[in-house]
Amino acid sequence: MFKILRMGCNTTHDNNFSVNRLNGYQWCLLLLVKSPAVFIINGKAISTPANTLIIYDRNYPHQYRANGAEYKNDWIHFEFDSGFFNEYLTMLNTPLYISNHYYISDLIQKMANEFYSNNSYKEQTIEYLMQILLIKAKEQMEMKTFQTKQSRIHDELIKLRSEIYSNPRNNWSIALMAEKLHISCGYLQSVYKNTFFISCMSEVIESRITYAKELLIESELPVGEISNLCGYQNEVHFMRQFKKLTTLTPTEYRRLNSKLGK
Repeated sequence: MFKILRMGCNTTHDNNFSVNRLNGYQWCLLLLVKSPAVFIINGKAISTPANTLIIYDRNYPHQYRANGAEYKNDWIHFEFDSGFFNEYLTMLNTPLYISNHYYISDLIQKMANEFYSNNSYKEQTIEYLMQILLIKAKEQMEMKTFQTKQSRIHDELIKLRSEIYSNPRNNWSIALMAEKLHISCGYLQSVYKNTFFISCMSEVIESRITYAKELLIESELPVGEISNLCGYQNEVHFMRQFKKLTTLTPTEYRRLNSKLGK
């Protein structure tokens, strides 16, 4: 069971803001701090960038302050039973930089919308949203606590990857993708592969073949037209790449998988 007691989004304080609760709370506190801050953990001061998440355990000291700028955070006071949180105990009382902070902040806002609503199933909805938040935070923790250099463009990389799959017909090139992210071609290739474990141009090919499979299954379009819709100017090149990735020609793939007439 998971239960929110109080919560708020985008709460702001001036640059002199500080908290010093030596005994913490009798419940847990989640903070997504959207400004630079300093946390005192086990007597050690840790300076953190904007978009840092911390989940304080019950009765754990809360010591944190603004760091040279207006302080802003999302916050949740909550209770839980032992079965709900056991998998995530390693995340407690540890500042964690969140590269996909828009995603996490959106989850918190969705929880607030439910918490302050009269929806019939708001408790279940909030619990599922919190589970998603914890899974994403654990995923981030396993990528290491602070990865500020790479994480600065993490959201943009995700947007780029989504755009590649949404628009496989585009005339994608490394130079075009690097320009979109305002980084060098070399850095794009390095950071993309380190993030998604595939090169950016291999991703383009994957997106085109994925779309080709869909068109072959769902339509009666000629292979040449499908080739064009998937961003290929040369049908022979398309057929070679398709067979390389699937071991089948487009015609063979259609014959084995087509839904038409079934």
